[in-house]
Amino acid sequence: MNRIIIFLFFLFSSTIFAQYQITIDAYVLDYQTNEPIPYSEISFKNKNIATLTNENGKFKLVYQEDLINDQDLFIIKSNGYKSLEITLEQLYNFLRNTNKFYLKQAHSNLTWNSEFYTDDDTEIIYGKVFSVSGPIQGATIRIKKTLIESKSDFEGYFNIKANLNDILIVNYLGMDEKQIIVENLDDTYVLLKTSAEILDEVILNSSKITDNDVDTGYGKKNKDAMGFSASTITAKDISPAAISIVDAIKGKFAGVQVGSNQDMSPTGNKARIYIRGGSLSINNSASAIFDVDGMIYTETPDFLDPQQIESITLLRSIGATNKYGSEGRGGAFIIKMSVLARGSAEIINSALVKGNDYTEELPEIAKDSIDSYYIKELKSSKTFIDAKRIFKDQKKYVNTLSIPYYFECYEYFSKWDKNFSYSILTSLAALAKNNTKALKALAFKMEEIGKLEDAKIVYQYLMKIRPNDEQSYRDLALIYKELGNYSMAAELYSIMLNKSISMVDMLGLEETIANEAAQMYFSNIEDLNFTKFPIKALSYLFPEYIWKDFGYDYRIVFDWTDPNIEFNIQFVNPNNKYFDWSHTVIDSKANMIDEIQYGYNTEEFIIDDSEKGEWIINIENFSIENQDNPTYLKYTVYKNYGRPNEIKKLMVINLSELKQKTTLDRLMLYN
Repeated sequence: MNRIIIFLFFLFSSTIFAQYQITIDAYVLDYQTNEPIPYSEISFKNKNIATLTNENGKFKLVYQEDLINDQDLFIIKSNGYKSLEITLEQLYNFLRNTNKFYLKQAHSNLTWNSEFYTDDDTEIIYGKVFSVSGPIQGATIRIKKTLIESKSDFEGYFNIKANLNDILIVNYLGMDEKQIIVENLDDTYVLLKTSAEILDEVILNSSKITDNDVDTGYGKKNKDAMGFSASTITAKDISPAAISIVDAIKGKFAGVQVGSNQDMSPTGNKARIYIRGGSLSINNSASAIFDVDGMIYTETPDFLDPQQIESITLLRSIGATNKYGSEGRGGAFIIKMSVLARGSAEIINSALVKGNDYTEELPEIAKDSIDSYYIKELKSSKTFIDAKRIFKDQKKYVNTLSIPYYFECYEYFSKWDKNFSYSILTSLAALAKNNTKALKALAFKMEEIGKLEDAKIVYQYLMKIRPNDEQSYRDLALIYKELGNYSMAAELYSIMLNKSISMVDMLGLEETIANEAAQMYFSNIEDLNFTKFPIKALSYLFPEYIWKDFGYDYRIVFDWTDPNIEFNIQFVNPNNKYFDWSHTVIDSKANMIDEIQYGYNTEEFIIDDSEKGEWIINIENFSIENQDNPTYLKYTVYKNYGRPNEIKKLMVINLSELKQKTTLDRLMLYN
């Protein structure tokens, strides 16, 4: 048994001394069940030394011996359990006997989140979701008229709490919904069919591409060894109906959008293509460039015949485009033509289409001015006691599974009593503990009102129930950073950027994570001493000129609670030219499928080195949803991101309340 492993490193200089590096390799387990406790916090009090247990309750804590003395406190914390605190001297004595730490459940501590860790006697149903093409990863399975939901894994398997005669509702993007009555506890197999009304064809991949060799422009390399994300399509992936390079690319790569013709082009006749990682490039200089058999084009090479393309590789990380200099900061497409096509391409003039001049006048975003009937009832009360009585009576006829009901009642009661109003909000935890969509909305709301410690508890719980979702790791790292717990944030950024999470590669959020980690590094360098901050992996992702002068005029981040939601974000620059980013089945099918399968729901945009003046941000919702559990969007805007005078603003929006296209924000840029 490995109880404690101590590595000794002897460092010699003109004076002789020894410095010891200590590695504690151990487990955290439940005292009653002997089961592992995943994602527990391991740290030394008031030291920048920390780590988390993994999904198996295991942790490895590494530190220099001279940084800790015998009376420093070693701490293990986990939600729902009593914390363990012992001195370093006690720790060493303990580890001579075992490397297993046991935590006792905190049943006596009846906090709002204690329901997270209370099991009921509901049966668990197991099953599999598939189509004629194979298993479906990321299908949503829920119990009708409840907030209980689950998600199928990469092989299509799922499990969910259900009782006999419950109705399972199974959904997946572009597939017809299926409802199944639970008649017995046998395994349930669900065959979904493609919805002809939405998509002509949906390609379902249960695993990622196994061919790791891509042509990077530096020669063929293995993607796993490249240190940045890349995607490749070949001739067989290009539709016979494609008549332009835009047709060949559109819808094939996650996080790629095509700007309208005349959009931000000096010649006014070429569509621009934007890649996440070039921040979907609101500014002119950050659109993608094209490497066609070694020839570099800064504008879209619309003279190419897509039927004579051999392969297209997208390099979406800014670190992957160092060789192209500043022109490549928006990403690059590496295009290889077939032998017959090389040297024989004919230049074709693109037909002019509608320009992108912005002429609309839209209403500013605001809460629906028409109160719901239950808020009208509450507003009729004259005293706090009357309002509480009405609220209690409403439970008899209002759907108590409605997320907006709790949010709106919280807002109303805030004027009477802050503690009572917050207890309404936190009561959602017990109702929504099996529903990630509702839990994310709760965490967003907690962030908006400044309850960051409680938001952290929700994100920690989401990590436990969604350990294979990319979003779980990013959200937890970000909330640790916001709380100033830089040692724990550094640990998470380290495992994300070093690709050391089993079954999770973080490609969908790579650039978002890189920007957030870099902001933490440059804003808190002194506080990151002796942490596991991944400086080498992080700096590699940025061109040298950005790394040396990190910071943006504006960084805008959108997070949403359901990857199936369809909406559009529009940016209007000071010259009244607009750029649309669409999260819809028609415009971004591949991106939405990628989000669903790998579990992420964040997009970021950068405005930097732009013309001075006003930027307008508009939003439009296209989905009609269940009003009891609608999609919420968290809008965060940072001014002077990564700089000493950084300012942050956060807003949470119920997308179902947006009945028309609306102006979300106006940002002023000064040179």
